[in-house]
Amino acid sequence: MESPSNNHERVAHNTLFLYIRMFILMLINLYTTRVILKALGETDYGIHNVVSGFVAMFIMFSNTMSTAISRYITFSLGKDDTARTKSVFSNALLIQAGLALFVFIVGEVALVWFLNHKMDIPPERMDAANIVLQLALMQFIFLLFRTPFDACIVAHERMSVYAYLGIFEGLSGLIVAQIVAHSSTDRLVLYTALTVVLAVVVLALYYGFCRINFEECRLVWSPNRQLVAEMLGFSGWNFLGVMAGVMRTQGINMLLNVFCGPTVNAARGLAMQVNKAVTRFSQGFITAINPQITKNYAIGNKAEYEHLAMTGSKIAFLLSFFSSLPLVMETDTLLGLWLVKVPAHTCLFVIFILCQVMVDSFSNPLITLLLATGDIRKLTVTVSCTTLLCFPLAYLLLWLGLFPESTICGVVAISMVTLCIRLHILHEQLDFPVRTYVSRVLLVALRVVVPSVALPLLLKVIWPSTTIGAAILRIVLMEVFAFIVIVTIGLTRKERLFIINAIRKKLN
Repeated sequence: MESPSNNHERVAHNTLFLYIRMFILMLINLYTTRVILKALGETDYGIHNVVSGFVAMFIMFSNTMSTAISRYITFSLGKDDTARTKSVFSNALLIQAGLALFVFIVGEVALVWFLNHKMDIPPERMDAANIVLQLALMQFIFLLFRTPFDACIVAHERMSVYAYLGIFEGLSGLIVAQIVAHSSTDRLVLYTALTVVLAVVVLALYYGFCRINFEECRLVWSPNRQLVAEMLGFSGWNFLGVMAGVMRTQGINMLLNVFCGPTVNAARGLAMQVNKAVTRFSQGFITAINPQITKNYAIGNKAEYEHLAMTGSKIAFLLSFFSSLPLVMETDTLLGLWLVKVPAHTCLFVIFILCQVMVDSFSNPLITLLLATGDIRKLTVTVSCTTLLCFPLAYLLLWLGLFPESTICGVVAISMVTLCIRLHILHEQLDFPVRTYVSRVLLVALRVVVPSVALPLLLKVIWPSTTIGAAILRIVLMEVFAFIVIVTIGLTRKERLFIINAIRKKLN
């Protein structure tokens, strides 16, 4: 295992690649969304969002196995056990094949029935919606088989390749959007079909790179019942957490369709695109630091994995806050620039979902540390049962006639509760210093947020102009001020020096 200083340099190096990827993808995806919304229209965009999201409920299987595969591969690499790594990869592919068959059967029976009998789809678009469902199932199955290769790239910390493949996927998505925008056929069906083709191409690229560069990425017929049972057991407990997360997102999306119709799904779908852009801003750092947390736990380096978890939690929040601040304060203007014609409810959905992103950002490194232990039964049962409350709470709010955006307010409140639960379980299992976490992470975040929010609120009162020029100037001022506050209050002297030295090294 390398020294902590070398590990920190690797994190900085990988973070740089991931942020280049993030910035380029953010611009591409935001423009792609604008093109697709204009090409499809609000109704078809809402149909695509809710039908594809309906299939995406099965992402819980993919995410569950992705977490297990990533954990077992990274753990094996941390112990330098090549034979074990090969076995993990081969058996992971076998498990994914079984999951693909299961998803296909359930999709053809349950999803088709629900789409045709329960969902609010205009009658004239029902045929197109059924075709979209079939294509979305195909796309999801290809994504299932991509998961082990994705996990290998991250576990080996080859973030430059991960960045290049992500940029290729984003650019290809933009080409797909332009083709759809200039097509005279059914654009909803064409758009979904082309995304399936893109999924096949990207899977082939991941397969080719991993087969050439990683020794373990060979499909060897060597079923290991004990390993499969171990991975499925780990995934079984993690499945509860992923299922709860899916109900929190796609479940609420279906409720919005039933109570409010596809136009509200379109508004929420656009807000989720903003969510993806902001999440990528912090996810680049988290993706780079996660393997180091797992590897240090594998060798028993308690001081280092605690430091990485705390630092990762704090920086993930600061990055999310910095990128969310202008979007929250100048939502109307920025959405108008992005979409030109902004669907109703989009602004409030964006604001509340960004608040959810900032709260959830604290938990990501903590989850990685908890998963590294392999003992996740108590974590998943407790957190999952709490998170599942989001769905009945959303149903109650909509049944009472509250505005659609209120569903996200309930999600934010429950996210705060689950953060406290994760800290409590970490303290029980690993003697994690919760008081230190509160003082070094949560209180520091609060000291950053208060002055950083106060300035833009004051600017809005003193200078309430709604022109684009005024909004841009306010954004520049608030971001410069927030950056100063983050650097001086949010980061320690050691963290500032490390970042400065990493930048200097890259420039040299």
